[in-house]
Parts: sequence; structure tokens; C-alpha cells
Amino acid sequence: MLCQNRIGRRAAYFMRALVVIVLLFFPMRSAAQDPDPKSIVIDEYGITIEYRAEDQRIADRVAEICTETIPEIAGGLGLLKVRPFRVFLIPELEEYGKRMNVRFPSWGVAFAFMESQVMLVDVKRASNAWNTLEKVIPHELSHILVAQRVENTPMPVWFLEGLAQWQAHQWSIAESWRLMEAVWGNRAPRLAQISNKLPPDEPRIREAYRVSYVAFQYRFDKEMELVPAFLSEVVAQNDFDKAFEIFWGETQFDYYERFSGHLVAKYRSGLMLFQTGPLFTLVAVLFVFVIFFTWLRNRRKLKQMEDSERRLFGDR
Repeated sequence: MLCQNRIGRRAAYFMRALVVIVLLFFPMRSAAQDPDPKSIVIDEYGITIEYRAEDQRIADRVAEICTETIPEIAGGLGLLKVRPFRVFLIPELEEYGKRMNVRFPSWGVAFAFMESQVMLVDVKRASNAWNTLEKVIPHELSHILVAQRVENTPMPVWFLEGLAQWQAHQWSIAESWRLMEAVWGNRAPRLAQISNKLPPDEPRIREAYRVSYVAFQYRFDKEMELVPAFLSEVVAQNDFDKAFEIFWGETQFDYYERFSGHLVAKYRSGLMLFQTGPLFTLVAVLFVFVIFFTWLRNRRKLKQMEDSERRLFGDR
């Protein structure tokens, strides 16, 4: 999960940097108290993973995922060389949040600090949801590496989250269905609402993630090979808004309006039953209907057999 909003004020940057310094202080202090502190260094990328001895299993898995997925993620961004960054395995992130008066979302397993090039992994949450690491770590790696690619140029939250979900292969039929429900229930946030920050409550955050993914996909229209070229334009302009208008020939706000129309047309159209999510539901309903029809047919056959036996028995 991205722990950075697109805010340009110096005071905001200073406060975020201060939070990261405090975050780093606590893990290093814990390591100093640990009689046998551990670290894994992935030499190829200069990545350092710091952890307690008892968290070896999770640290090994994080290292494996980084090694396996970084080539694809970096390649998808057009990043030629990955610079060193650090990953800290925190025993229980909620406790650190209480000390700093910082509230971390209850459902987050890992968090990326783009400017400081730091990733935090909650050991307790990762242990309870082991399989999520295969999706969560690549998601956070996308945040870390895109910051390297654009040299920390401020980026809209919807773009960063959509890009990270695409690179982590996190979309599914279930997500498509939930987005359709949000659109029909008028709960889906507009892109302008998730440009600078995510919503404060968890259900709205999840809806914002889904909108971000679809907005990212719709912008590139399945031509994902354009991502590196677009990011190069962002670097050249040192401004996302200018790069967006130059590269796509429309302003962000023009795109927001166009995308809003696309979202409504796609998820509220009469053809929605033929789209991925609703189609899945339609198939499920048909499956139940087939089961019921089969049961009814078998029941009729059984009754016919019983009637036939009665007639035969009566004839005797």
C-alpha cells in the first residue's frame, strides 16, 4: 500500500520524511536489542531486507519474491537499473503506529514509502495471510521502482495504484463484479477524488483501488508497451500534468470526464450481462437452474417408475 499522497507543499514532504525517520528508528532499535539480528542482501539489486531471527521464513519468502518479480516490474516501467532500497520486517506494525500516532490500515500487509525508498512488511499480518505476499510485495515494489523511474516526480494516486495492481496481477473476476456493484450503487469514487489521496475508510479505499485499476487500463487501452514511453515523458517534463497532456493530447480533467462516462456506460449498460463479472453471476444462476431442472426431471422419472410398478403389480 502506498503511504504517500500527491501533495507538493514542502511542509508535507518534511512531515513524511520525519515519519519515515521515526519508522526506521524503531526497527533498528529492535534489531540492536536482538542478540542475533539478521539481514538478507540481494546483491544484484542492492536490496537489504532486515528482520529478527524468528522471522527468517518470511524474510526468505520476501527475498524470493523480490528476486523473481523485479525484472518484470522494472522492465514494464522502462527502468534500466534498479537502485538499492531497504525492506524492514516489523513484528507488529500496529504497535509502531500507536507510538507514532500514525494509523495504518488494518488490512494492509506491506507499505511503501516512495521518497525514502523503504518498504515495511508487517510480520504478524503476513503470517496470518501467507499467500498474500505473492501479490502484495510486487504491488509495493511497483511503488518503489516507479519512484526511481520518474525521479520522485509527484504522480496521481489513481495512476500509481492502477499501475501497481496491473504489475502485481491483482485484478480478478470478483473485483470486476464488486466494481459493477459500486457503480450501480453510486459508491464508486470519481478519479478527481482519488488524484491526491485515497478515501479515509476501508470500504471506500477498496472501491478507489478498483476504479484506479480500470482507469489505468482504459487510459492505455491494452497498449501497455506505452507505459515506459509515457514515464519517459513524465521525466522529461518533470510534471505529470504536462506530460499527460503532451502524450495523450488531452488534459487530466478531460480524461476524468471521459472515463466517468466510460465507467457508467460499461457497468450500467444493457450489455453488462455479457461482461466478465455479471457474466460470472449469470453462469452461476444458470448452474443452479440446471441443478434444479435435473432434480425435477429425476423426480418425475422416479414417479413414473413407481406408477409403472404399481400397474404391473396390480395386473398380477
